[in-house]
Amino acid sequence: MGRFGPLLAIAILVGGCASKPTPGPLPSAWNMGFWVWHNGEAAAGPPVDVIYHHSGGFRKNYDKQWMVFGGLPEEAPPARAYWLVFRYDDSGLPPKETLPKLAELVRALQLEARRRSFPLVGIQLDIDSPTRSLPEYATFLRQVKADLPPGLELSITALLDWFRPSTAIASVIQEVDEFVPQFYDLQNPHTDRTDSAIAARVNAAKWNPIFQRFGRRFRIGISTFGRARFVSDSPVYINIRDAEPIKLALLPDFKASTSYTPARELVLRYEAQRKTTVAYTEFAPGAAVEFTLATPESIRTAVEQVRQLGGYCAGVIFFRWPTPYEPLAMPPGEVLRAATAGNSPSAPVQLLVIDGRCAAVSCVDLFLEDLPRLFPQSTRFQIRSSVAIDYFVPSERGPARLTGPLEVTFTLPPYCGRHRLYLGRAVTPRLATFTLQESP
Repeated sequence: MGRFGPLLAIAILVGGCASKPTPGPLPSAWNMGFWVWHNGEAAAGPPVDVIYHHSGGFRKNYDKQWMVFGGLPEEAPPARAYWLVFRYDDSGLPPKETLPKLAELVRALQLEARRRSFPLVGIQLDIDSPTRSLPEYATFLRQVKADLPPGLELSITALLDWFRPSTAIASVIQEVDEFVPQFYDLQNPHTDRTDSAIAARVNAAKWNPIFQRFGRRFRIGISTFGRARFVSDSPVYINIRDAEPIKLALLPDFKASTSYTPARELVLRYEAQRKTTVAYTEFAPGAAVEFTLATPESIRTAVEQVRQLGGYCAGVIFFRWPTPYEPLAMPPGEVLRAATAGNSPSAPVQLLVIDGRCAAVSCVDLFLEDLPRLFPQSTRFQIRSSVAIDYFVPSERGPARLTGPLEVTFTLPPYCGRHRLYLGRAVTPRLATFTLQESP
């Protein structure tokens, strides 16, 4: 993981007819990158071609004045190039008075990037402009582009609705160096919905003539994150922010079933078989939690379609690089293995032993890494100790148990959804070594 020093935090207060874009240069390479949507510790992963780091945005301060804020990341995954992403969360477009302050902020960030030898390529605006407002968005982007300091490029994310017939999307793309159509969340995930899908299918035959006609470099946004939703006939609110498959898989009151979205995401459903309570939430019989999870097949299929685009297509950007504690997002290494059609072998399950720093005895915390997150069958593991174990404290509701003086065993449920799992703490009278093996 790359570290680039303390966060540079800068906040600045601020009191018709579409033409065909002028063709730009063809991309020199086809590459893969990630959006990083947090500032701080990220999950470990391999170096990548490019990172788009959510580093700032537009908002009002306490005095109701518009401000533009942003900074270089404190930490970021290692990459050859970086873009800083500025997000606008409100509806419509940022006010025009933010334009000079955005330009001032970007100039300051470019100077700081040069001082730190941070390979900054440009900025990306993530603005969900209404399709009807694309002419105004083009005007906004024209000024942003004019104010960019030399050496930086301008990128935008793009909604698929913008590309339907008779919109002003061409005038928008005329003003940028690249655009990134997002093939996920075509519906609002925060509204009531019956569709579990996150990803949209990438159809190269359909989209290639649409995207190529602008003569402008583009990349395709592909989802690698997951989501949980509560399904019930009764209007009961449930906080499922911390829900994850393994927690429900270990409860006998739930039955699992699986299906797939058109984009080959896994929909994993845990349905209550009887009235039960989980984390102070009451489930009636038939109530369920559905997890939608990216799969190696969903990633591989999407990337294969994008590779067929050619021309001005410069690659893919995956949303998103997860935090270490984000169980529903696919780990970056698994994403890249899937994207390269499985040419890289899957990593074997690893036992991680961390010293618990006990004073009078030896104690260690046991973790598993590189778990088969979506393996459809249960898997039994054994951990052998070189010294008799005095006692073992399993994680809360965890599957690991002490089954002999030298042995901890556990069964990993199907579709555990976890890349890393804490098993518990083993206490021995003196220092021991631990080995892992999979049981038949």
